[in-house]
Amino acid sequence: MSEQMPDTTGEHASGAVTIISGRQAWRDAAVELVGHAQLQLRVLSQELDRRIWSDPDLVEQLQTFALRSQRSELRILVNRPALAAQHGHRLVELARRLPSRIAIRELNEEHRGLTEEFSVADEQALLYKGRHDDLDAQWSAHAPLDARRLRRRFDQLWDESPPARELAILGL
Repeated sequence: MSEQMPDTTGEHASGAVTIISGRQAWRDAAVELVGHAQLQLRVLSQELDRRIWSDPDLVEQLQTFALRSQRSELRILVNRPALAAQHGHRLVELARRLPSRIAIRELNEEHRGLTEEFSVADEQALLYKGRHDDLDAQWSAHAPLDARRLRRRFDQLWDESPPARELAILGL
């Protein structure tokens, strides 16, 4: 079900990839990825793990990105939005305040078996892991071929997915 990156040797067709390990490394790489983004950010997540996506520094970076330009666009696909909706979530709250810049959708029923998580910035930078519970992930600030492929995959999933109403209507 999950689509693997082309290899894990550290070199991909489009640039060097660094293997990172652990939640803190994922969060740090996500902050760096957002810093690279100029116009588009795409995030596919199982549940928007609050230890990462509700981190104040990361949410501040996301807000800065979203407000940088009228053309800034952050799209988030979540497999299990109910988990993100519990107990307040800084990124979800930000999305509710900036609905014209940040949109969240729930993965279509037929894609619920996906286990991968990834983020793509402007078809350049990417952060990827084949399973959401993997400790290791792949990070690259410059991998245009892989980033473009993942962005296309994301956009196809996005087009087939409904808005995450659960996140929009709860008083978060």
